[in-house]
Amino acid sequence: MPEIRLVVESAGSRLDRFLTDSHPEVPRSRWDAWIREGRVILNGQPVSKSGTKLRVGDVLETGLPDVAPPAADLSPEAMDLPTLFEDDRLWIINKPAGLVVHPGPGHPSGTVVNALLARIRDGWSLSSDASAEGDEPTEDDVPPTPWPGLVHRLDRYTTGCLALAKDEAAMAHLQAQFKARSVEKRYLALARNSRRLPELGSLLVDEPIARHRVDRMKMTISAAGRPSQTRFRVLARARGLALVECELLTGRTHQIRVHLSHIGAPILGDTLYGGAPQWQEEGGQIFPCPHPALHAWKLALDHPGDGRRLDVQAPLPEAFCECLARIGLADVLA
Repeated sequence: MPEIRLVVESAGSRLDRFLTDSHPEVPRSRWDAWIREGRVILNGQPVSKSGTKLRVGDVLETGLPDVAPPAADLSPEAMDLPTLFEDDRLWIINKPAGLVVHPGPGHPSGTVVNALLARIRDGWSLSSDASAEGDEPTEDDVPPTPWPGLVHRLDRYTTGCLALAKDEAAMAHLQAQFKARSVEKRYLALARNSRRLPELGSLLVDEPIARHRVDRMKMTISAAGRPSQTRFRVLARARGLALVECELLTGRTHQIRVHLSHIGAPILGDTLYGGAPQWQEEGGQIFPCPHPALHAWKLALDHPGDGRRLDVQAPLPEAFCECLARIGLADVLA
């Protein structure tokens, strides 16, 4: 059983909630039972009450409870998803916000993978070690689990281009392209207008990224992290915001969100990384942003069958377009 040592950085959290936030892969009910069994040490003493309020500087020591992964439902589910390209080898969709890419805790079905299986005529021989690892799909280059057809991922609330293979040979071909960095991925983000964003040309942010030691839902800049590179170019500025084109040179979890936050330009709606949950117009009217204004705009890759280069562009979602219009940037991408 792995040992965990956590230091509390802000006061007021309940013990069970703090542990759940730190290790979201473990359900809160499991942490509650773990605490009642006396398996959590607070400042050197066992604690048995889940509602214990924590103070800054408190030290928690415990093990990670064993949790059986929820069964993933890999049955086909027909879904009417926006299609940017499709043939018998490849399907590229314009993923809507809120749609989860593969099954996992809290969303065992109703995912992009389920939709893909409904479009594959000959089925798919799923590897036996596929599991529902991870709480939320991310932009890693190659998924850590062999979900059928999935060659890259998008966060739950990130919209835009998502490529899916329709057979195992196509999947291997596409995965090789991602590994070789020959796939071009460009995103659009609405971010705070930081002074570190370039006036002309582009800015390369080359900072390694790792999982946050305390908040397991977050990633962070860390010397111990994986090499991560993003190139940013400002397309327009207005009313304290910047429309930024983001080119992923590597593909780490939350990479664009972390790198923009690092340079003082968090994405509008990205409260996890310091972004504002709303934007206020000059007249005082408030425009809510319930999720990060991040869109996988363009994707270029070689077709896994005939090898031709495909350049695909995903139209912006309505909410993103409305925000651009409100700040006077509706015609920037025209």
